[in-house]
Amino acid sequence: MSDLLFRPLEADEFDLFHSYGPLPASGVGARNLPFEELGYRHDWVWVALRDGEVVARAAFWGPPGHEHPFSLDWFDLGVGPDRIEVGAALLRAAYAELVTPEYATPSGERPDYHLFLPSDWRERPDALADATDRIEAAEKAGLRRFVERLNLRWIPEYGLPPRSTRLTFTPAADDAPVLEVLAGLFTDSLDAYARRDLDQHGLRRAAEVILEEIADFPGGRDRWRLAHDRAGKVVGVVMPTRNSRFATIGYMGVLPEHRGNGYADDLVAEALHIFAAEGEPEVRDNTDVGNAPMAASFARIGYRITGRRMILA
Repeated sequence: MSDLLFRPLEADEFDLFHSYGPLPASGVGARNLPFEELGYRHDWVWVALRDGEVVARAAFWGPPGHEHPFSLDWFDLGVGPDRIEVGAALLRAAYAELVTPEYATPSGERPDYHLFLPSDWRERPDALADATDRIEAAEKAGLRRFVERLNLRWIPEYGLPPRSTRLTFTPAADDAPVLEVLAGLFTDSLDAYARRDLDQHGLRRAAEVILEEIADFPGGRDRWRLAHDRAGKVVGVVMPTRNSRFATIGYMGVLPEHRGNGYADDLVAEALHIFAAEGEPEVRDNTDVGNAPMAASFARIGYRITGRRMILA
């Protein structure tokens, strides 16, 4: 370990990052866009060097204009016998420099690690081994398993579901009613982030965190809708938006007293109709593996699973 150097890239050193090899053939860590299109800052991209050769690498990501990275979502740790220790040391060095005393993002006290995985990663020995190496190194660096999520995709060719005939939707232009619904969604929530926000911030602030985070997406809030039943009662909210690359449902949910009626399908369908009317070529979403009702709703609407994501925090 004493012969290793850990450091971020200089502005003209992305070729050094790409000199790493070999890439895992299992698909573990693979992204759906080329590295150059993902918008990494050079000073948030780290390498471990041994005799000038890149033996491990890590790339942190944050939205344009933000002072701190939100996530670690590219991490390769080599194939040598000391790969776990090298990878862990690289992460410790990077986190020590990037997570300064003033670090703050809506999602937590340090960047989460997002490990992108094939949907069948547990059934394939090569994928399981590659994933296990990365998880073990991250855990040695102080991160802990938080949640596993399904990555989902919908495109118009899959078929546009029928629009709801039992709910009406109104623009969610004002903060107050949206915050009221968001706070109500925390009751018995199956979403790991919602439960974490509730534990860390309390009910009111947890709702504000969601509102602030989704409002900060480049897609804005013009597409957000409150859903009402035939009696005019609010049953939930859906917040279609765009991230830096794709259309996505930033957040959605049905209030506890209205759950069990299949309203989630209506909310997702409304979002897809909004996106389709605007000509969006695809929509990408995700949900916790443990949130079976939401996963089932996405499946009924026509989404397809593109992979999984293990998040360590």
